[in-house]
Amino acid sequence: MSLSNGGPPSPVDFSVSRRTILKGFAGAGLLLPFANAGFAQAAPKKGGKLVVALNAWTSSDTLDPGNFYDSNNAMVGFAVYDLLVNRGPDLKAIPWLAESWEPNADASEWVFKLRSDVTFHSGKRFGADDVIYSYTRLKSDKSTSPTKAFMSQIKEMKKVDDHTVRFVLDAPNADLPITFSDTRVHIVEDGATEFLGKASGTGPFKVKTFEPAQSYVLTRNDHYWGSGGPYVDEIEYVGIPDRTARVNALLSGDVDIVMDLDPTAVPVLQANPDMVVLNAKSGTHVNVAMMLDMDPTSKNDVRMAMKYAIDREAIVQNVYKGFGVVGNDHPIAPIDPFYNKEIPQRAYDPDKARFHIKKAGLENTKLPFYTSDAPRNGCVAATQVYQQSAAKCGINLDLQQIPADSYWEKVWIKQPMLISSWDGRPVPDLILSIAYKTGGDYNETHWKNDKFDKLLVEGRGTLDFAKRYEIYGECQRMLQDDGGVAVMTFLDILDAHASHVKGIKAHPSGNLDFFQFATNVWVDA
Repeated sequence: MSLSNGGPPSPVDFSVSRRTILKGFAGAGLLLPFANAGFAQAAPKKGGKLVVALNAWTSSDTLDPGNFYDSNNAMVGFAVYDLLVNRGPDLKAIPWLAESWEPNADASEWVFKLRSDVTFHSGKRFGADDVIYSYTRLKSDKSTSPTKAFMSQIKEMKKVDDHTVRFVLDAPNADLPITFSDTRVHIVEDGATEFLGKASGTGPFKVKTFEPAQSYVLTRNDHYWGSGGPYVDEIEYVGIPDRTARVNALLSGDVDIVMDLDPTAVPVLQANPDMVVLNAKSGTHVNVAMMLDMDPTSKNDVRMAMKYAIDREAIVQNVYKGFGVVGNDHPIAPIDPFYNKEIPQRAYDPDKARFHIKKAGLENTKLPFYTSDAPRNGCVAATQVYQQSAAKCGINLDLQQIPADSYWEKVWIKQPMLISSWDGRPVPDLILSIAYKTGGDYNETHWKNDKFDKLLVEGRGTLDFAKRYEIYGECQRMLQDDGGVAVMTFLDILDAHASHVKGIKAHPSGNLDFFQFATNVWVDA
């Protein structure tokens, strides 16, 4: 994804293969790196410092992986910690801290073999106890992590030896390895309770300072177990909530890398020989979240009115400049092999929207709608387009714009109707379990449906692709018909960096190489 400077922009398509669930993988999308360059690369060099612009930072930021709540947390966390299983650009499971894994006949038990050459930043050797401790934290009764929704399927963990762990599940799950590649399922030290300045992981960088919303500085881990990087001496992360300010900081040289690029800035940066724009098709989406247990969105007529009132095409074209595709009121992206192609696309329909809002008795009634760019770049602009299209349907959206640094704490899952966003997941069960399973801490609409919950368990344990397609297709249909989610668009992942920054690759799972740019990035001084 990082290309040297020179000549005109030259988009290059990399087709990513789709694999059936019998292999344990989901399909991925298209990677589209844009650069002002050819492809020749010099050998990586050690040294230098990089400054990375996050799209926000808040006083509640943490280095506790289980409580990462957005991409900004993940970006810092992936430099400090490692996963047991990683994920490639084709969304295939990759051995990481685990060297290999093997299921029993029905995938209800799995044995994972761990690397024996890994140490934490503290000097402690990595082993089975760390895995068991890390995963126990995520699935315990006291856990507030969104991962609890799917990690709770682990009924028992057995230490076979120092570098072997057996997982016993409450039901078969053919996707268990890729489940462990979730952005919050990092491995921490056995017994760790400190997750600020003293956080110790096995990742490519050590914590120098981590003061929420003030200073995030990491230094190279010279004893990293991986081959190749890390290369740079130091990485500093700064929060710049304003999207224009982020781009200006990149152009001025105040920062070297920008995540979550404003689409309107793409032509400007592509025309600059000192800049590189990165793009990957993804399952990342921007959505309206409506609470099913709060008025007025407890009424399905209100939810249906809100869904029909979205001019999705206008949002994709006007806000995201074509870098995305329209959503269909469920979180499974068109690039996913389990995307239900039989569900008709819900289009902007003022007549149907007006019918439902009138039936609910709320035509032209002022309805508070909470918005911010905290969930994703462009969210405020998207809700402004939404406000205009809804007005033509007799829906009066009263936009309440909330500062990015307080949105998650003060608004999310606290107000009946708001803007939200989710990163893409490699298999449907991950997003469906986190965001829609009954009782989940991150169930942002308080969707509650026993049949849906049963389908999730059935889908995990089904090896036949056609049957799984049917199961997950029904889940999508249920959400589209009755759920509290209205998906505006699935977004291309856009990032940018200065041309002296090398070694970053595109990835459909998240910004800047699935948040892991730090491992291989280097500076061509």
